[in-house]
Amino acid sequence: MGLLYDIRRWLDHVTEYPNRRKVIDNGDGTQTIEKAQGRIIQQGTARNAPNYNNMETGIFANSAYVSFVQQQVLQLQRNDEELQGEIGTVELTNSRNYPFPGAAATVSINNLRSSVNYEVHTEVMECSGGFVEEIEVYDKQLNGFKIRLKGSAKSAVVKYSISGGLYQ
Repeated sequence: MGLLYDIRRWLDHVTEYPNRRKVIDNGDGTQTIEKAQGRIIQQGTARNAPNYNNMETGIFANSAYVSFVQQQVLQLQRNDEELQGEIGTVELTNSRNYPFPGAAATVSINNLRSSVNYEVHTEVMECSGGFVEEIEVYDKQLNGFKIRLKGSAKSAVVKYSISGGLYQ
């Protein structure tokens, strides 16, 4: 990307006698004061509208670019937060005989979601007294969800991970 404005190299105006002035009597009771600085050692950069407007253009372009970059950073932070989720485990105990599942639990979410469009991924860590056919996640709310064990297992420890749902 190129520069957003024309860089100017500003030079000081340097004279032989920088503070010397000459007083001229106008003959009507007034006087005119003129610079009498001697020879010019270095001609300074003009203080005029084109030079000042160039600075204003650069300042404005920089401010617009910074606003754009801030917006991009906020979006990246939002995307990062969406990817970061919660991880936990829940123990499900089946009190009924197969094929009538009775193992269910309500899981609270620590980081309140702004929508129910979040993902819950499950993994059976342990099971006893049979087999796990399916882990069902249902009844999602902003602050939690329910999880149910289907199968002949008497108990199971299920690891869950939650991602998304922080922004609509």
